[in-house]
Amino acid sequence: MEAFEVLDVKEFTKNLFMTDLFDKFNVVEAEFLTFVKFDIIGKLNKSYFDEEENRDFCTWSEIRPICFEIIKGKRTPTSFKLVFKFSNEFTKKWIAEMFSKDVDADMYLNIRYSDKKLNLISSFSPKNFLLERDILHTFDVYVKEMFKKINITLVGAGSEG
Repeated sequence: MEAFEVLDVKEFTKNLFMTDLFDKFNVVEAEFLTFVKFDIIGKLNKSYFDEEENRDFCTWSEIRPICFEIIKGKRTPTSFKLVFKFSNEFTKKWIAEMFSKDVDADMYLNIRYSDKKLNLISSFSPKNFLLERDILHTFDVYVKEMFKKINITLVGAGSEG
């Protein structure tokens, strides 16, 4: 788990809310503090759908327009927090490409905006104890490189937990 600070907050939030760059991420939760607090839990209500859904969370593409409506206007939100989860398919593929061992895990990206600063926290969460910790560092490097490819500069803010 590593914390990063986003240097160009305006460019990042433009990409986040106005492009499809993050659309494939699952949304675990979203929280926006404007004139009131908006809390969104991304877990799907499967009884709502006519056909069986083979996923647990909504995607950013499904709620991005709603979230954009919450934050747009003359005033910047006081804060917001997003917890994105990489899809199970992507996670399995990434682990298989990076490591010879079969590891069952979830991969998250936490986005936090507060006090005019935007921070990202990468989180690789194995479902079983791992003796080897290389995969955790490799995921942190992957996240940094992922943002570098889209011209978002991250600076290390330190390791967490």
